[in-house]
Amino acid sequence: MNDIETLELINEIGYLLLKHGAEIYRVEESLQRMCEGLGFQNVEVFAIPTYFTLSLTLHDGTPYHSSKRSRTNRTHLDHLYELNNLVRKISNQELDASDIRQKINEIKSQKLNFQLILIGYIVSAAMFCLFFGGSFNEMIVSAFIGFVLYFFIYLMEMLNMNGIVRTILSSMVLSTIAIIALKMNLISDQQSVITGTLMLLVPGIAITNSLRDIIGGDFVSGLSRMIEAILIAASIAIGVGIMMMLLKGA
Repeated sequence: MNDIETLELINEIGYLLLKHGAEIYRVEESLQRMCEGLGFQNVEVFAIPTYFTLSLTLHDGTPYHSSKRSRTNRTHLDHLYELNNLVRKISNQELDASDIRQKINEIKSQKLNFQLILIGYIVSAAMFCLFFGGSFNEMIVSAFIGFVLYFFIYLMEMLNMNGIVRTILSSMVLSTIAIIALKMNLISDQQSVITGTLMLLVPGIAITNSLRDIIGGDFVSGLSRMIEAILIAASIAIGVGIMMMLLKGA
């Protein structure tokens, strides 16, 4: 396999790192180490949360440049764990090109544990509701909202819906269920239900990664992640506010 084919595999790994939620410094460092470990010279990498470029010099002295864009990102820690192991092996020249392709295909074939994610939605919603002062009835309603949100968000992801619109609609759905439950006297504390279930939508990872990028000197990626987090937070407020006004929630 020639240099170009090998670099296509390296680009694929970088794309998967971005797609599955790796930190920007990790994407840049991984690509740098793999290329230098394979003997390429003058390696330069620049990445932001949805895009990276790679430039270097091939073994025959020819300049090389490539770029990849990831339009839909979703954190997948199992994939990141396997990708990090793969990066280390490539950097140490423990694999040849055919083995790299096989490992990439194995990682891409791994599926999300949707049952575990569903349980996470239900339990997280119920526990956050309890944390914010809800009683048993509020916890049950929050767990139900978590169950509904899981399938609602999954449907919107299947439809490739914009993240901002997805957040607004999700917050409208959970607010509607909470307000209806209050009007049916199923709960007495609407705020704990709404606040607890909204925690499922809060962009905690985006905020944390943005601060980490800024502290690490990656100001472009840090600011872009921070803007994303602010827009998501505003979308949550818009969705809840709309339904509070329309349904006259307490």
